[in-house]
Amino acid sequence: MSEYGWKYLTRADKEAMLRGIEDGVAYGGPYHVEIHPADRCNIDCFFCSTAALRGTDEIPVPRFAELLGELREAGTRSLRLSGGGEPLFHRRTAEFLEAIQASGLPIENLTTNAVLLRSEVAELVAATCDNITVSLNTGDEASYAAMMQTSERNFQRVVDNTRELIARRRLRGETRPLVTLQFLVWKGNFRTIPTMYQLAREIGADKILFNGLSFLTPEQKMTAAETDEMMALYEEVVRIDRYRTIGAINSFEQDLTERVAAMNQRIRLSPLRAAAGFLGDDSTLIEKAALVRDKLRQRLARAASRGLESYCLIGWHSLLVRTTGEIAPCCILQGKQLGNVYRQSVREVWHGEAYAQFRTELSRILREGAAWRHDPEVDRTVDHLCGGQGGCPIATFYYQQDVPFLRALNRGLERLRA
Repeated sequence: MSEYGWKYLTRADKEAMLRGIEDGVAYGGPYHVEIHPADRCNIDCFFCSTAALRGTDEIPVPRFAELLGELREAGTRSLRLSGGGEPLFHRRTAEFLEAIQASGLPIENLTTNAVLLRSEVAELVAATCDNITVSLNTGDEASYAAMMQTSERNFQRVVDNTRELIARRRLRGETRPLVTLQFLVWKGNFRTIPTMYQLAREIGADKILFNGLSFLTPEQKMTAAETDEMMALYEEVVRIDRYRTIGAINSFEQDLTERVAAMNQRIRLSPLRAAAGFLGDDSTLIEKAALVRDKLRQRLARAASRGLESYCLIGWHSLLVRTTGEIAPCCILQGKQLGNVYRQSVREVWHGEAYAQFRTELSRILREGAAWRHDPEVDRTVDHLCGGQGGCPIATFYYQQDVPFLRALNRGLERLRA
């Protein structure tokens, strides 16, 4: 699960961001860069959100090597590989990963369907990557073939590749890369939620994400009765797991926040109680202690940040490089072009006119706060999701637990609005 490389930022990086936010300019960065190595994909998911943007391109390795040098010079701290298409479906994937390894820049997250995550590629990924998100999406061969519009055999390939990666990590006595299994729950597969959970545990995944699909047709959406049935199945697995490996239960189709909270209340599941509930669990004492510390840290951060405002700061922190060389602000706004690294340097794009305009639009959101409304007459890049209550799935999660930064940001907001 990507955290946008926030842990790699130095104190000086954050101070430069905060000064830049108040002044509406960038004094450093980009600190984190998402890269789409290839537009092509080896499977054909019916729900793909990027298919309309996809071509047949892939980033040329020579230009990519140059780009990595520019990023290091700019102060970039980490990378994420995503798509676009399938990031490991580059014709020269090994060379691509070797260039990253030589640069010294860590891959904080790779999001992949894992069909090609084997042999030399798996070794290179394991050597450079903090976290791998595997989009397994469902729990059996038949629903996998239907959702991904591919051969049923690919389901077992993904399972085997993921299991082997975890086995190699354990054999070396290492803790990285962490492996997150993502399942996309919808009308066509929600009854296999227990199967999804059991499979993830058998594979040895560190984290499980239950998410959903977006842009569904009316016929593809769940009925109220189906939603009730789905929530009962979620409760079944949460009672077993107690959020030791389940990291999220979300849906883009409908807001499950209140129903998940009610479920947790029914089973009297506070974060610390969940962390302490280890009866029958096979985790090591070290893993149990780490989980308790993590849950406690999250709880303290939530309490300390209560009442503080947070807004999208992506224009001062990160950017996305598409396979075509086009630069976009993020994966949500990847159709908005702010430059092209095949014609410009990273520095020229990051400090160019288009990015200056984008930061001006973000600054208006910061100044107006809850009163902000999207204005298509002046907002060239941001859209309605970008406001504080806009519902962006990225939002501010990557810095939300950094309480000192959040407090400093709020002091800056007060000055901006004075």
